[in-house]
Amino acid sequence: MTKKWIMILALVALTAGLVSCYHPYGYRFYPGTPRFAPTNPANVELLRRDPRREHIQIGEVWVRPDRGMDRGYVEGLLREQAAAMGADAVVIVVDRFFREGVVYNYWRGAAAYYERHIVGVAIRFKR
Repeated sequence: MTKKWIMILALVALTAGLVSCYHPYGYRFYPGTPRFAPTNPANVELLRRDPRREHIQIGEVWVRPDRGMDRGYVEGLLREQAAAMGADAVVIVVDRFFREGVVYNYWRGAAAYYERHIVGVAIRFKR
């Protein structure tokens, strides 16, 4: 009886650990780049091309939005992640749907499953 409860407890702990590791957003510093103090997310700009001002590329921010997330929420996530790195702006470099796998349905057959990925480069303007 106790072995059964230990196995159930171990399975619950493993499941909770795996679920807590998944993050649909995050950031990564480039190696060898300087670190800056966090900035205000409201002041972080979202850009579609490189600015003409001189800047330093700090790292990357990414979001894997669900279908229920609206545009303002996704932009807020990008701004928050970039602000945590100390960035002044984010240049969006990838905004695409990637094929993640195939879902099999008994009545309709195989269907591809696509997921959206948004990747931006966090930059800091030279002062």
